Amino acid sequence: MKKKKYRPDIDVLRAIAVLAVVFYHAHIPYFQGGYIGVSIFFVISGYLITGIIKRKIENNSFSFLEFYENRLRRILPALLVIVSCCVFISWLTSVNNLEMRQLFSSVKRVLLTIPNIYFYKNTNYFDPAAETLPLLHTWSLGVEEQFYFIMPALLFFLYKILKGKIQIIHILWGLCILSFISSLILIQYNQKFTFYMLPTRAWELLMGSILAYTNWTPETQKNKLLCRVMGLILIGYSIFFYKNILFPGIWALPPCLGACLYIAGGKNAQKSILNCITHNKLLVFIGLISYSVYLWHWPIFVYYQNFPFRREMPLEMGLALSLLTLIIASFSWKFIENPIRHNPFFKKRFIIWPLALLSIGTLLFTVSTLSFPYGQNQKNLFIATFPSEETEFGKQHQNNIVDFVLIGDSHAAMLPPLFKELAKEHHLYGKRVQLHPKNLYKLTANKEEIKQIDTQYKTLESIYQNYSVQNIFINFRFIIYITNVDFLKNENDFIPSYYGKNPNILSYDALYLSLKDMINDAKQHGVKNIYIQIPVPEPKAFVPQSAGKLSSLFGYSKNKINYILSEKFTEYENRNKKIIEVLKKLEKEYPHVFLINILPFFENKQEQLYNVINDNISYYIDDDHLSVEGVNLISPVYKEIFKNLFTSSK
Repeated sequence: MKKKKYRPDIDVLRAIAVLAVVFYHAHIPYFQGGYIGVSIFFVISGYLITGIIKRKIENNSFSFLEFYENRLRRILPALLVIVSCCVFISWLTSVNNLEMRQLFSSVKRVLLTIPNIYFYKNTNYFDPAAETLPLLHTWSLGVEEQFYFIMPALLFFLYKILKGKIQIIHILWGLCILSFISSLILIQYNQKFTFYMLPTRAWELLMGSILAYTNWTPETQKNKLLCRVMGLILIGYSIFFYKNILFPGIWALPPCLGACLYIAGGKNAQKSILNCITHNKLLVFIGLISYSVYLWHWPIFVYYQNFPFRREMPLEMGLALSLLTLIIASFSWKFIENPIRHNPFFKKRFIIWPLALLSIGTLLFTVSTLSFPYGQNQKNLFIATFPSEETEFGKQHQNNIVDFVLIGDSHAAMLPPLFKELAKEHHLYGKRVQLHPKNLYKLTANKEEIKQIDTQYKTLESIYQNYSVQNIFINFRFIIYITNVDFLKNENDFIPSYYGKNPNILSYDALYLSLKDMINDAKQHGVKNIYIQIPVPEPKAFVPQSAGKLSSLFGYSKNKINYILSEKFTEYENRNKKIIEVLKKLEKEYPHVFLINILPFFENKQEQLYNVINDNISYYIDDDHLSVEGVNLISPVYKEIFKNLFTSSK
């Protein structure tokens, strides 16, 4: 069988894809659409893998065992090394079981080729933010590996049954269109599923498969060049101009189409003006090491930002870490990928399979049994208790009076232990309703997200209609509805919210009208008083973990930990100035709206900051939610409110 001619231009396409992803994660300006690099990788993988399978099936030389052995040698060595490094770093630095358990759970799914399914099911609001998960990027490997399991069997079956190539093409086109349509539909209802799962990403790989099966390329060199140019334009547009879009869905089509045009235009292409790009030696080399670059870049960024307290990534640091990634990936490619992939010793069947199974089994056993060195050093650990999940407080009155309703997002969900205590003390009955601000939607919200927000209010409306509600307590993480990202690293992260009744009203104005709608609803249903808690200070890292590291690994004092992790007075003011203005405006407009100021309980006036710990107590369970201990800290202000409101009910 004639070996397929090496195409350096495809390695250049790999380089473009991986650099786009790396620069996006490094928060390099103008690369806000760099995540589309993964879609380009999917097209390349579909093209190359399908081409290999097709040629071997047609030459009666295809072997399932050989195919998967080649995949093992290509994927597993570098992956095992990066996973082992993450396990070792976590073992060396983790200071609580939660941190270890989270990583080890993801390690197991990576080794079982289902990381995308795991991250789809287990990344939610109360989990650590995405940028604390060093193996999150392996979700794309899961999609590709699942494709590798299905595609050889599918093509082999179709070839043996259908024989004719045209019929097989029709099947591939049908599957591609079906997957694409499912992506278009499901993204309106479940973006996370559409992003992570094979059925809704398969069309990207199948576009490459169809290109490989048709072997299409323009007939003339002029049209080949045009294909190349159009492909690069579509890819470049996606990288540099995508912002505030609902991805993947229809927006994944331009980069995938661009990748197909680029690949097709390079088939038997002669030298042209584009060769300075498509055959650039540096880009070709980056393409050759692109797999290692992709594997190493994300853990490097994660450990920089989370060991133990960095969140910001300035431009110079993003560039430096990107360069470090390329250097480490070069060594990984030279000493891990290449030797194992091409050494005849590892091509022996009785070597590769036992070695792969032994390596995976050993790592799985290790992560299932490993303890960590600082776990027993309790004096350097920080207590942070998760709140209970009650939605009702106290015993229901016979007269259908609800003394108070606690409404809000996860920041309101921190308060139930305190409200349970207050309800018991004053013989009250209260409820909690999980809510998003009314009529407030982010610009990229899909239909399901909008529907969920609107549906939440049916619960509150039902309470209003069936009970006489006396008081409302509102608690939101207001800043999240302004930026719609957990932590704003640069202006490209910003996703505005809009007011549902007038989409032209954005951000702070939209928040004002949203809260105004909520207040008016409450007043119309006879609510007497409405209390709104101002935002809590937000630390610079996950407090229990980072404080534990600073104490255990570096021996830092309580004061120094507070100084490193806390939000300073000026930082809080800059972040919340406009939000406080909105809340004060509402308080001024409505005589029975009152703001709850919890800041004095955190204040460290000497250092001009808001404390995050005290002795061995963490006031936070992460980087913005109060722990039970943190809620206890602010409890006096709520106790005073309840005392003034309900003294007659004792």
